[in-house]
Amino acid sequence: MTSPPTVRYRALIADLVAASRRHETALTAAVQSHADGIATIEHDLAAADDAVIAASARMAHAQRLVAQTDLAAGALWDELKEVRGRRGRRLGPVPPPLPLPEQPASATTDPIALLETAAARIDRARRGGEKLPPLILPLLFALGAACSAVVTLLAAFLQAQGPIGLLAGWLILLGAPLSGLLPARDLADRWFGARLDPGAIALTILAGMLATTALTLA
Repeated sequence: MTSPPTVRYRALIADLVAASRRHETALTAAVQSHADGIATIEHDLAAADDAVIAASARMAHAQRLVAQTDLAAGALWDELKEVRGRRGRRLGPVPPPLPLPEQPASATTDPIALLETAAARIDRARRGGEKLPPLILPLLFALGAACSAVVTLLAAFLQAQGPIGLLAGWLILLGAPLSGLLPARDLADRWFGARLDPGAIALTILAGMLATTALTLA
């Protein structure tokens, strides 16, 4: 038994309405998905623009820092040549920068700090070094005596090794009182940023002479 035309018409209308609703739902979902995709793309593009701007700013800062470092290095090099006098003429132009060895990521080298250290050393050399603190004098005396004692013992050992050793031992013994000057100079420069004055040199040599004499007469 076939359905009357009215019933079939109503069924077709119902199917059409349902299909229309499904179409609208799918279209709405597609439009929303498209809008979300556009928003994501715009957000990514904005983030990329910000990253490019930040990278450009860092690059510009690095370029300015390199230029300032080169100028400061050139000025310090000229000051160094001036301080060294005639010997400074042989230094030539500013040497090119050398690549740093591989370092851990946490280790950073500040060029400004290095330049400040170099400037301080050049200024100290220009002024002849800092004044020796009084506390260093006992250290210089002890250092001069210790170095001379070691050299004197070495000379005594060589003197017991035959004629050649005897001659070498006497030559070394003559320089024993002066053996503490180089360590004393390094001590004053490294730890106190100073140079040995005539009094400090005389004190170091006196300590060496006393130590050498005491060990020789013992």
